[in-house]
Amino acid sequence: MSEQAPSRLSRYLLFPAITICWGSNWPAIKLSVLEMPVWQYRAVTAIAAGLLLLGLAVITRRPLKVPRHQWGALVAISITNVTGWLILAAYGVKLLESGQAALIGYTAPLWVVILARIFLGEALTLRKLGAIAIGLSGILVLLWPSLGKFGDQPLGIICITGAAMSFGAGTVITKRVKWAVPPMSFAGWHLLIGTIPIAIIAAATEPFIMHQASATAWWAAIYTTVIGLVLAYLVWFRTVELFPAGVASISTLAVPAFGLLSGAVVLGETIGWRELTALMMVLAAVTLVVLPPKGARRPAT
Repeated sequence: MSEQAPSRLSRYLLFPAITICWGSNWPAIKLSVLEMPVWQYRAVTAIAAGLLLLGLAVITRRPLKVPRHQWGALVAISITNVTGWLILAAYGVKLLESGQAALIGYTAPLWVVILARIFLGEALTLRKLGAIAIGLSGILVLLWPSLGKFGDQPLGIICITGAAMSFGAGTVITKRVKWAVPPMSFAGWHLLIGTIPIAIIAAATEPFIMHQASATAWWAAIYTTVIGLVLAYLVWFRTVELFPAGVASISTLAVPAFGLLSGAVVLGETIGWRELTALMMVLAAVTLVVLPPKGARRPAT
């Protein structure tokens, strides 16, 4: 089925769209987990998002079948990109300000560099080593006031850093597979598969009390499902489809900044010199990883 080629303007509008979808999702997560059990909240929203994506794939006549030889890799990616990321990120947001969590969560490209070196044998250039050092220093700037006090903030930073590492591991696995399933179907399946352990643990450990949450928490959960998961995946995969991977990754650079801003506007969170310093350091680090060195050949768009 042929599709009309998008205009240049509509293509580049995808960049602010992904920034808004993912950046504004962080305060919505915070509003939800303040009143809803983390495992329960993630199980319900991720299952709903996965079913919506597969439903859209059926409506748009995209195949749902995953080749048998790719199921192992799909399960591995689901555990890292969904189970690990969703749970650790939710606990991180619960224990930190949402803007701080967004900032640390988007250090994932730095962990991709480290894990790709370990598991794929990719070279660690001086540029990449510098990016890792700057990015980790940015996390240390946020962590410094709480060193020696193992309370909510250090534990929250550990959780959200673990989430970024988990997502990075999934990215490394993805790089090793040439997928034969359409992105929309892939997104739906990996959400549903990754939610299976979340749902089991939620059912075994948490009484169902989501119905007791306020309307604000429920609207935030709906926002996370529709905007932070379904729409964000659709926009992201459309971006990856229209642009080279390196260019597409640039669209995520503004997400931490928008996450900080969203937390300040929606939740009244403070943006001080520490957050701004960490933001600049993380943005610089991720930019070093994502953007090609000067003089390097860019893939054709």
